[in-house]
Amino acid sequence: MEKKKKRIFGLFIVLGGAVLLSSCNSFCSDVDKSNYLYSLDPINTTFFDSVEHGEDYIKSTFAKQSNFDTSKELDLSDVRIKKLNEETNTIEEVSYDANLVFEKVNDGLYKINPVDMVAKSASKADSNNNRSDITYTFGLNDFTKSLIANAQASGIIAPTYEYFKAIDEKTLEVMESNAKDYSWLSGITLENITYNQMYGYSYTDLEEFRKDESNKELLDLMLEGDIQNGVPSSTNPGRNYSFLVTLGHVKFYNADEPTSYYSTVKQWTDELVKEGVITGNDIPSINFQNYYEQTLNSKVSTFKTCITVDDGFYGHISNDPLNDTILIQGKAENFYEGWGKAFSEHGFLEGLLVYPIGTLVENLSHAFGMNGYGQIGAVLITTMIVRLLFMLITLPSTLSQQKMTFIQPELTKIQQKYPNANTNQYEKQKLAQAQMALYKKYKIHPFGSIIVICIQFPLFISVWNAFSGSASLSRDAVLGLRLSDTIWSALTNFSGWPSTPGWWTALVLIILMSAGQIMSMFIPQWLNKKRTKNVTKVGVNPALDKQNKTMKITSWVMTIMIILMGFTLPSALGVYWLAGAIFSIIQSLIMHFVFVKKAKKGKL
Repeated sequence: MEKKKKRIFGLFIVLGGAVLLSSCNSFCSDVDKSNYLYSLDPINTTFFDSVEHGEDYIKSTFAKQSNFDTSKELDLSDVRIKKLNEETNTIEEVSYDANLVFEKVNDGLYKINPVDMVAKSASKADSNNNRSDITYTFGLNDFTKSLIANAQASGIIAPTYEYFKAIDEKTLEVMESNAKDYSWLSGITLENITYNQMYGYSYTDLEEFRKDESNKELLDLMLEGDIQNGVPSSTNPGRNYSFLVTLGHVKFYNADEPTSYYSTVKQWTDELVKEGVITGNDIPSINFQNYYEQTLNSKVSTFKTCITVDDGFYGHISNDPLNDTILIQGKAENFYEGWGKAFSEHGFLEGLLVYPIGTLVENLSHAFGMNGYGQIGAVLITTMIVRLLFMLITLPSTLSQQKMTFIQPELTKIQQKYPNANTNQYEKQKLAQAQMALYKKYKIHPFGSIIVICIQFPLFISVWNAFSGSASLSRDAVLGLRLSDTIWSALTNFSGWPSTPGWWTALVLIILMSAGQIMSMFIPQWLNKKRTKNVTKVGVNPALDKQNKTMKITSWVMTIMIILMGFTLPSALGVYWLAGAIFSIIQSLIMHFVFVKKAKKGKL
């Protein structure tokens, strides 16, 4: 009966855990999600401060293609432009002409609209000394290119490039109308905006940084710009306060329909059709619009890194350090306001545990300096606080569980007296009575371990969501490893191996975490092994052997599951588990020697 109850309890724990895991909500606001979406699908248009710089960009982009022949410099006379012949309605290649590629925005700004270009015979020669052409699409971001390719692979017809150009122009118009809300952008229009204001830094600085991306001083200047009395400079605001980054969320945020992130683009599309700006094949089909919306919604559901106490730039959305973060809104003016919102807007578990733990990590990370090691310190202290609180809450059950392990030698003695309990009903009843008497003698609740698990499992889910949602953990890195990255993603990144940043850090972390879990799982058993050996074995006991075998299998299965999960969860959880394992080892050692001392005095 006892085994049956444990199985029922275990089933309820698994089902309850699945419900808790699926019910934990993201703390990202609608503006946060809109910022995330814009970082994935920004405007497609690329801007330059001169045609010459734009042409340099075209050459360098072709040179970066994997099959490009780097032994010779590309001449634009070898480049062809794919252009629609309106008379024949076919695509033809015409000679490169800067007037066909670049469009003047104002006296100091030019742009490349979406266009396919072909570098003739620019690839590496094959074994027969033949060279092929390299085709590249300029003026479309990676998301749009992927969207078009995936849609076409699914049999969905994509609109022409004119549609994406028109949406960009509409986006820029709305950005322009909202610029007045920001002091450093006030007065900026598309007729007077500069490259520096559009991107936040000069093209010269960009070129210098691309030559040496280890130049942290230049990177900080390009990100933060010139701050004057706490306000970004209107001429050099920095990437984080540039026209595009500050106002990018307007492409996806609609105050009337804040949770429908495609509604703004859909509304603009309808307006462009009515105005006759896009016609015929320029107009996206309903299937394409639905596909775009589904793609956005699937991406929105993955955003969780939004727990932060103040407005700031967080996230890890790109390997490009100039485009790695987005603006995340502070969730409340003070902790209690945020805590109340967590209960009312997100859920009970989020309010009770997720938000407080996430906020604790945030405050500690900022207090320790936000340099990677500060986040490590925050995770370690949070782990200690969480484990101490858990120990206090479950102290009676934990003591009962530890005593259960400690009295294994006495349990073994009893089990040796009833070797046929597995098949003989009389011996089975006598064994159960003797065990219950022993539990009563030491004030042990046989279901104490179940109670501990019932509390431990939702606590782990909460810590998981708090660490996943903590904005600070997505910033900075320790020896190349961000705490928001999974250990698996770091270990499978062989780019530049063996000097890949974070690879060795992730390997050491998973080894230490695995060793810690194994030690914490088996140390209580190893401590009692010598005491159990002193028990005289009176004969073969199938029931006892089966029970011991089951316990060993269960312990190993649980340990392996934790190690496997350690690969797939954020690295912060690996640090949490390692620190938690050390805590458990110390706790087991202390309790064991306390029990030994009390047992000698007969006070256990």
